Order: sequence, then structure tokens, then C-alpha cells
Amino acid sequence: MTNIFIANLDWSITSDDLMSTFSTFGKVGYAHVVYEKDTKRSRGYGYVEMVDADDAISAIQALNGMEINGRAIDVKIASAKDNRQKK
Repeated sequence: MTNIFIANLDWSITSDDLMSTFSTFGKVGYAHVVYEKDTKRSRGYGYVEMVDADDAISAIQALNGMEINGRAIDVKIASAKDNRQKK
């Protein structure tokens, strides 16, 4: 399984939208847009888990920088929490 991070999503994008978009490249095991706990509003990012690594790489290459609803999305391999840069 390959975990993909998608940032700069339009607020109207749903988990089903991510599932549909990424499934055109291969089997998707999981797709989730992250929402604010209190307001239930999208935080503008999400995750997709793809079964095949080659399909995930194809999806990343095709979708990274693509403009959706006026926003260029950032698509990349998700890094583990402990590997992220400290702010």
C-alpha cells in the first residue's frame, strides 16, 4: 500500500471525489478528506491509499499541479509523522 498526501484542495472536494479521481489510476483502498472537528469544514487536504505502488506513482505524476476549481493541488507520497519537518 502507498499512502498519498493531497494538499490545497478546494473546500467542496469530498472523500468520494478523491476516491473517484484516484481510482482511474488503479485500486484505491482508502480516500479521506480531513475536516475540522468543530466546524466540519474541510481543512483543504486529504489522504489516499493505493494498493499498487506503480499506480500510485502514475497518479502522483498525473495529478500533481493539476488545477481543480481554480486551485493547483499538491500531490505527493505521504511522510510518516515522525519524519516531517518541525515548524
